[in-house]
Amino acid sequence: MRKSLFLLALFLSACTGSQEPPLPALVAAGGGDAVRFYRAADLQSGGSTPVETWSAPTLQDLAYSNAFQRLFLLFPDRLEAYPTAGFTESAAPQAPPTAAPLPTGVDCTGGYLRLGANQALVHCPNARRAFLFPLPDLGSPTEADLTGLPSGVRLALFPQGGVDLLAYLAENALGYRPATDPTGTPSQEVSLPSLTPTELRLDPGGRLLGTGYTTTDTLFLAWNGAQNPSSQSLGLYVGPVRLALDPAQGLVAFGGGFRVLAPRDSGARNTYAAYTAASVGQDGYLYLARGGVLEVYDLQQNPLPSYPQASPSLGFSPQALAFIPVE
Repeated sequence: MRKSLFLLALFLSACTGSQEPPLPALVAAGGGDAVRFYRAADLQSGGSTPVETWSAPTLQDLAYSNAFQRLFLLFPDRLEAYPTAGFTESAAPQAPPTAAPLPTGVDCTGGYLRLGANQALVHCPNARRAFLFPLPDLGSPTEADLTGLPSGVRLALFPQGGVDLLAYLAENALGYRPATDPTGTPSQEVSLPSLTPTELRLDPGGRLLGTGYTTTDTLFLAWNGAQNPSSQSLGLYVGPVRLALDPAQGLVAFGGGFRVLAPRDSGARNTYAAYTAASVGQDGYLYLARGGVLEVYDLQQNPLPSYPQASPSLGFSPQALAFIPVE
């Protein structure tokens, strides 16, 4: 009898699979002049109580580096780096940061942050200036030369031969060049049909991923830096579109609705909703901010999501999210 029960349990396990233990992690949500830290497991079950809150008046953007175990916060006048080695599921102690000021007179309100392998890129579109900070401990910034690039350009770092080149997505062009020498090499540029660029990121496979919109459509671009870029209609509500990605777990476009592009293409979802921030976690979950609500989707169990697993109300509207694995 015991043998029969054992075989039955083994059979059921093989049929249904087994749920791996959840990855211990925090989700950092920046907005409302603060950064709030939530247990990922709490958000997945509908919980909305932060384990820690940091005051962060005038915060513009945030990003987490798993390689350096640092959380980077961008403000109008400076970039700060906080060590996260002491973070746990129940605490996010705010250690003294390394702070690197922007040059005197630069106002980076409306700016954004991109992390590369060796440098951090800070782009201040309203000031039409951009800066490179050495990682992980920051230091004096080097100003990127934006000569010839239009005001609406989106920027990213594009590593080639151990050097971080400056990649750009403009209204009619996608390209890259040395950050401080617009006429230097290596460089490449391809022409595009006219669009309003809204996002440019580097995926771990070495491709540049961009988004933009026209008067009638939203577009996703992928480029390896050599051949012509591929272009895909996203079918989202016409307007700004941004990207969230994890190298192993997925890629998502969001704005007026969202669309999972990997691991499987979900098609356009919830195009009536305006999403302001997103993160694809190493745990395989998608965290999507819609006003004061954070929608949580399990991309491994449900790669073609229609309804969120949980929708906790946070009480503020996040403008940036970061997934932080902890001990």
